[in-house]
Amino acid sequence: MFKSLKEKYEQVFDQQLKIAVTGLSRSGKTAFITSFINQLLTLDGNKSELPFFQAAAKGWITGAQIVAQEDLTLPTFPYRQNILALKQEEPTWPQATTDISIIRLAIKYQVPRSLWRKVSEINFQESRTLYLDIVDYPGEWLLDLPLLKLDFAHWSASEHFLAHPIRQNLAQAWLAQLETFDPYAPANDDQLASIAQSFTEFLHACKAQGLEYIQPGRFVLPGAYANAPILQFFPLVNVPIEQWEQLLQHAKHHPTSGIGVLVQRYNTYVQTFVTGFYKQHFARFDRQIILVDCLTPLNHSALAFNETQLALEQIFQHFQYGKRNLWHRLFAPQIDKLVFGASKMDHITSDQVANLKSLLEQLAQNNNRQAIYQNIDTAFIPLAAIRATEQLELEKEGKLYKVLKGKSKESQQTQLIYPGEVPAHLPAPSFWQNHQFDFAEFAPLPLTPQGKIRSLGMDQMFEVILGDKLK
Repeated sequence: MFKSLKEKYEQVFDQQLKIAVTGLSRSGKTAFITSFINQLLTLDGNKSELPFFQAAAKGWITGAQIVAQEDLTLPTFPYRQNILALKQEEPTWPQATTDISIIRLAIKYQVPRSLWRKVSEINFQESRTLYLDIVDYPGEWLLDLPLLKLDFAHWSASEHFLAHPIRQNLAQAWLAQLETFDPYAPANDDQLASIAQSFTEFLHACKAQGLEYIQPGRFVLPGAYANAPILQFFPLVNVPIEQWEQLLQHAKHHPTSGIGVLVQRYNTYVQTFVTGFYKQHFARFDRQIILVDCLTPLNHSALAFNETQLALEQIFQHFQYGKRNLWHRLFAPQIDKLVFGASKMDHITSDQVANLKSLLEQLAQNNNRQAIYQNIDTAFIPLAAIRATEQLELEKEGKLYKVLKGKSKESQQTQLIYPGEVPAHLPAPSFWQNHQFDFAEFAPLPLTPQGKIRSLGMDQMFEVILGDKLK
């Protein structure tokens, strides 16, 4: 009761924000959240550190700290472990997310107040506190959200499993096993497990090719559920549409048949992993940051790039957007500010940043239409939450060229590279035919002597996400 009243008080007086940091696998969510926390904790009065973040630049923020989280059932986001990894003599990236975690920050701030604001506020305190709740989770889980609207038949009939020759080639072993499966016969657990394993290997192979349509997401990141029957099902992509009605009737009347067990396991998976996850963590957010890695798909293929766009379109359908008012703060939180972040901007030269922003806008175009329609604030920001490179200028034949200097993630050897030009629009077929973009992977730069993570663009992101709440 006390916890609930306290939470409602914070919501009424707009002293609490629940922030959704959303992104596909490898988009850099864990690195982003680590940097987000670090930038706030290490504010030391240097007003030039985050120049575009007004509350920091004007000295309104008087302190920030990690405080006890409200939900005691979830692991705490491993901020300190991540910082230790970055403090090593040879800094390493924070470990990729394998489970859900949460962290709560308290930001103390004090701003000049007008007489009207002083009189009109019920809470007369000059110094106030804004609480931020941030949830981290594996990007693989995000791709399961579309399953909320699909039954087993419609999921199996999805064209995306085998929509491209690349996928068809990777699926050969799984498809060969699938031909031996009789859905009308009594279920054979060993056969189901074997075909599910082959299907899982297909998903891993797709992921290795940079593809984003990976469903179900827990198959490639099972955690404690590895080898559990709940992860031993697969889509019947070889069943013609006209046969599904008969097949589903058979499942209904013969629940121990092959199709009966597949339908049951699929439904249990959605109910256990997707519905609960969505209701508990995705249906009640105030602000959203969608991280998009536009660069890695450029390294792979047109299919990888197109699947990134497809995944964003599907994910976007499962969030509630609209302007905040007292009713929404209390009973129906809606996302009223949205930032699309183009991650890893330090992996390109500065002359390509405008192109990266334009490409991000193109990728998010369909999604952004919905946000504009709902009349919410939307921003597109290239950023590097944890910098990995420095830019240099080299002279060659009397001309200056921008290059990147960084340590290879694999060899730890210093490299100088020019990764190439980023297309300003969705790549035309000619881009893939004359592919010259080479996006390398670097180790993170060391922390500053003050323990701050080196970053780019985080101040602009802070201003959009937090600026209006710290005035």
